[in-house]
Amino acid sequence: MTPEQEHDVPEGFKVFGVQDGLFGLVGPVFGRIMDGEAHLGFRVAEKHLNPTRTCHGGMLATLVDVQIGFGSAVALKQQKFFPTINLNCDFLAPVLTGQWVEGRTEVVRATPRMVFCNAMLLVEDKPVLRANGIMKIPSDRDNRFQMTRPQT
Repeated sequence: MTPEQEHDVPEGFKVFGVQDGLFGLVGPVFGRIMDGEAHLGFRVAEKHLNPTRTCHGGMLATLVDVQIGFGSAVALKQQKFFPTINLNCDFLAPVLTGQWVEGRTEVVRATPRMVFCNAMLLVEDKPVLRANGIMKIPSDRDNRFQMTRPQT
């Protein structure tokens, strides 16, 4: 059974990025690029829950942080990792075990070195988290941030 089958992933989503480090602990996280927009998502499991048995805000903040970086890189047609300068999150509704959480990014403005974004995490097309963030666009000379876009 593939991770996509095991986690009942919507059509077009594939395992996203590297599966070690943080994503190895909290994942799998899935991604897709559709109509020029990047979307990340995951299915809430027991390991994502806080003491009230809803998805931990830290997991949602992690997803939206990566969503803003991935979403803005795709929107700007860049194959770089965009590190976070600032991230603000508003938690709008609880997320329950088994629910599919999906992210969307809107680039508000990009300069040669920064991108300003809004993002939403949605469950069944209803917002559960609203965020805005500022991401750094690294120099082409800094190889640490160069990457090939994950196959999604």
